[in-house]
Amino acid sequence: MKSPLDYLATLALLVAMLAGPAARDARATETDQFTLPPAPLDDLGPDLGAMVRDVLRAELAQLNAKIDERIQLRPGAAPEPVNEREFAQHVYEQTGVGLPESTVERALRYGTFAGRNVRFNPAYSESIYAWVAAPFPLSHIMTDCPTIRLYGIDQGTDKVGHIFQQGYEYYTRYEDAIGGGADEAAAIAGAVRYGVLTELGLYGILLTGVYSNGDLAGNYAGLKFFRNLFHEVRIGERTLAPILRRDGAHWTIDPARDNDDLMRPFVTEHLNEAWNPSAYYFSIERIREHVRDRCTSWFKQVPGFDQASYRAHLERSKTFFGEPYGWDLPEDKAVTLLECFAPSAF
Repeated sequence: MKSPLDYLATLALLVAMLAGPAARDARATETDQFTLPPAPLDDLGPDLGAMVRDVLRAELAQLNAKIDERIQLRPGAAPEPVNEREFAQHVYEQTGVGLPESTVERALRYGTFAGRNVRFNPAYSESIYAWVAAPFPLSHIMTDCPTIRLYGIDQGTDKVGHIFQQGYEYYTRYEDAIGGGADEAAAIAGAVRYGVLTELGLYGILLTGVYSNGDLAGNYAGLKFFRNLFHEVRIGERTLAPILRRDGAHWTIDPARDNDDLMRPFVTEHLNEAWNPSAYYFSIERIREHVRDRCTSWFKQVPGFDQASYRAHLERSKTFFGEPYGWDLPEDKAVTLLECFAPSAF
């Protein structure tokens, strides 16, 4: 039986073919975590946390200045409720704006981190995409999205963009749904449906021929982040208090969150596309062959890498700690490290 993705992907392919040669200049990035860095990457997680803290502090300074103005005009008046959505928009404008890369994504991809080994970007000919053909006129597959390490998780720089850009899109759809009377479950489900449609379209299959579960996980983590600015959220067994809290008439970062680990809860194994594989709609056997070529490196470089542990990663990735986020991996489209345990792997 075909997955619903198969039917939707067929439609996406037809649309792409109708788009014709004029659309071929459009380009999307893909990342490759199957190809391991020759040496472990230095961790940029604390740097990301510091960047986001700086943004929050700047926005809080502006918010608190407005509060002071109101206090001067109306001494003794009760504090007004903060406009949470406006504040979230300001945070997005400092972190998630930009195409094809968002503000913070660019900072991590192009920033100077002197003396540190922070990025790995294999040449096209040395990646899993080497010499593959994609029948998508809109696609131009390149591994020009380097791998970085955040809080111990290797992932493409694009996942940072998904957290702050598409995550904000999820947040606005969630807030619109709540404002329209939906309950929380329905509001979240609506945001996830939107994300799945974008992954079937210009953020995924239509443009690159890839349905990325890692991208969808990044979107969902971003929803959690923006909600967590002012509200408690749950991630796995952890219940996270709001990042921001009142301090008298003003607002501040909760001291328990005011450190470089600020973004750690939102960065999970779901963002690594080897641990959380994608569905490919082109050159599947060729890409699987490239993965098999990398098995020896995985056995040598990754402690504890075996079939049982890898299957555990796959199982955990199916949901975001028990919450559906759009994961789908048709067996005939899957490219995974299970290739390393197939009889033909060596």
